[in-house]
Amino acid sequence: MSACQQQTQRTTSTNRHSSQSQSTKTKSKKAESNKTQSSTDDQQVGQRITVTINGHQLSAHLNRSSAAKAFARELPTTLSFRDYADFPEKIADLHHALPTTGMPSGHAGNQGAIGYWSPDQRVVFYWGTESYYEGIHIIGHFDSQNYRQVIKNMGNHVRVRIARSQS
Repeated sequence: MSACQQQTQRTTSTNRHSSQSQSTKTKSKKAESNKTQSSTDDQQVGQRITVTINGHQLSAHLNRSSAAKAFARELPTTLSFRDYADFPEKIADLHHALPTTGMPSGHAGNQGAIGYWSPDQRVVFYWGTESYYEGIHIIGHFDSQNYRQVIKNMGNHVRVRIARSQS
């Protein structure tokens, strides 16, 4: 791959969620080999949380990754989620970085996952499946059966409360 192609690939990946770029998706060769790989931290249940969207309380959990642990320390919090183009996800600006030490450099956004998009410091709720991208870090998963319907239909610029579960 030429230096120009590498720079284009990095730029495309970095701009994945930025408002200026909603066009080209670029997958790296590493993406194909790591698509099904997941760190142990991604699969381990850490902090149980309640996500409240338009009056619907969804149960979910954060994993034991460095980003998830840092996010859990910020709870409770309220974030404004919105659609992202035609992608099967809702995004909210976090306005600060979470540590990603020990986490894979990228991941696929699988249905039901709660992600952290490190290039733009965003929390992402996946109601559908998204391809592998460098910069996606999975920090948790929804446990409620109705999460997909609630997230997909929640609307734009919706305030969502995320708190530690009481149970």
